[in-house]
Amino acid sequence: MKTHIFKYIILTLVVNLTLLLNGYTQEIPVERIHIHLQKNTYIAGEAIHFKVYCLNAKTQKLSNISKVAYAELIGENGFPVAQTNITLNKGLGEGGFVISKQLPTGNYAINTYTHWMKTSSPDFISVSPLFVFNNQKIGVNAPDALAVPEGFYRDLKNNELTLLKSEGKLEKISINTKIEDANRILRISVKNNDNNTYESFKFQILSKEGKVLEKNFQFNQQNWEIRLKIKDLKSSNYNICIRDKQDQILKTAVVHIDKSRKGSFIEKPPLSTGKRKKNAIKLHMDDISLQDDSLFLSASIKLKEPNNTVVNIIDYINLYSDFGANMLPYFKKIKQLDKQSWIAEDGPETLWLKNSNSYSINANRYPEEEAYILEGTVKNRISNKALANENVYLSKIGAYADISTFRTNDKGQFFFNLPLSKGLHDISIQVRDKDDLDLAVALKDKFSSEGFAPTPWCSKQLQGEQLSYLKQVFENYRIRDIYKKETYREIKDTCLYRGKSSFYGKAQHSITIDNYIQLDSLEEYFHEFISTIKIKYKKNKPYMYIFSPDANRTFNKSPLILYDGLILSDASPILNKPSTEIDRIEVVPYEYYYGSSHLYGIVNVISKKQDCELNELPKNTERYYLPLFTNSVEYVKFDKHLKNNLADYRTDLLWEPYITLSHNKDFELVFTTSDIKGEYELIIQGISENGDPIVIKQSILVE
Repeated sequence: MKTHIFKYIILTLVVNLTLLLNGYTQEIPVERIHIHLQKNTYIAGEAIHFKVYCLNAKTQKLSNISKVAYAELIGENGFPVAQTNITLNKGLGEGGFVISKQLPTGNYAINTYTHWMKTSSPDFISVSPLFVFNNQKIGVNAPDALAVPEGFYRDLKNNELTLLKSEGKLEKISINTKIEDANRILRISVKNNDNNTYESFKFQILSKEGKVLEKNFQFNQQNWEIRLKIKDLKSSNYNICIRDKQDQILKTAVVHIDKSRKGSFIEKPPLSTGKRKKNAIKLHMDDISLQDDSLFLSASIKLKEPNNTVVNIIDYINLYSDFGANMLPYFKKIKQLDKQSWIAEDGPETLWLKNSNSYSINANRYPEEEAYILEGTVKNRISNKALANENVYLSKIGAYADISTFRTNDKGQFFFNLPLSKGLHDISIQVRDKDDLDLAVALKDKFSSEGFAPTPWCSKQLQGEQLSYLKQVFENYRIRDIYKKETYREIKDTCLYRGKSSFYGKAQHSITIDNYIQLDSLEEYFHEFISTIKIKYKKNKPYMYIFSPDANRTFNKSPLILYDGLILSDASPILNKPSTEIDRIEVVPYEYYYGSSHLYGIVNVISKKQDCELNELPKNTERYYLPLFTNSVEYVKFDKHLKNNLADYRTDLLWEPYITLSHNKDFELVFTTSDIKGEYELIIQGISENGDPIVIKQSILVE
């Protein structure tokens, strides 16, 4: 069977060779991910809930390319502290992390991506900032009570992604902007405090589409200015770049001009309610949109945060998607300028040329379209040489012979499809008829070892309204913890996923051991009841052969022998099993072509436990419990049967990750307020099937 991924990789290799020979790259589809965080500030020990929107970067509609997304919680040093994978259904998915109670106070970020994004357009990896507070003293001798203890994370010395700072080497150059002439002129001023003012410089303005303006200039008394007509600036976002005569970047800045933006922002009138009141907010499609057939939304209600740096989906599509992770430092500044229509600040190099969707293709860049793709390499453990151009088998352990085959490339690489099923996938990877080789199989980790990290946090930042807010939510969390009041439930699915059918279909011969009289050994069952199996001994070692009625001869090569789905070249481990442990035996007595393998019959022995229990695995075999989508966290909704004499200190009142609206399908948000008074905030966001983002906000006053 030639699998989909095998065809895809062969195609991409051919295309890549053609591109290299012709000196071209190919335009490929690009994905971006927006996540809706339930809130922005967390207490160590809480759970982070989020909704994933995977978008086609060109159409801005929900993407049908990838079916798997990867999410990581990144610390200030750039290393992940939690990881999870998420299944995507038509571009939508939801997941979460449980934050360790030992996690130190600081800024964190959730990096989200698909394998297609990670390998084809890494600049588009989604970065969503959040803040974690821990009131415990971490480390006995730490100068700061909230300092990270030594050894808690791996040390990071040269991670360029840790600080998203300017790449400019002349920090004395500054860029400022001003709107003049009744909002018709944008003046850009460049100042250089360096004494060398006679050197020639280059001024550039770039948009997402490419270079807009390039001009050589010299400083006049350490200053230089240019005036641009606002009407000529068609885009909302521009990058300003100053270069020296060697074309090296000296300074960059971002200009954001607030224009008509894609999406609908709706602010509903405030809602007043009391403590412990049940409320319902009805969502009608006609009240929100008249142009779309369906809306896909997520909603949260939480105590209003004083500082909210979470990016909503409208900002993401209109602004963040143009800049990628490098746009993070600007969001806080943009939010502070409510009445101004522009901003220009120092910042990282944000050239869109890096974010082009034209890339050279190689075999490692593939979308996980219909299944999780398991990638790895096979090497000789002794010589460390790649096992090239050999048939590698993936077997799913269980009652069915569910195997896949792949012929390794020159580097010993293989690719297999695994179903998008939650649970522990009990699998083995092996090279048939290579029992004499001590083989090492290395599975490739889909997660990044490092990520885009937020800027470091300083304890002096905790003051004023932010400090008061943290004190309140921490005390409420502490009381909930004392009374064991759950707001989340961690789900650890340890069920085993096994194959659902045998790859060869229905066997021509099948016997169930318990249907026959009990014999002394399993070999006797072969002799007495399965005439197509011939067992011969060579130097006291048994070998199986199959007599094919179709060919009217006994094959001179051994068949494919399986025990609970595991491929065995040696029949001894099966024949030595007590017959009381065996459920049934299935035989396919003819030649069988499977993928690139030529099989001389198939013998499949299934035990009653169906767990492939062997004293020792062959040297050419590696067996794994591969967890897929097994760790997740569930939001616990308010218990309506909560006794009145028990205090309710929830500050998160609702989380609904899956809301679908259509003209004939409404949705009702039902929530119950807690004992905590104050201003809460309802945030609903999502996207239509036509790619139009929407954000709905409503203030909820609990009195």
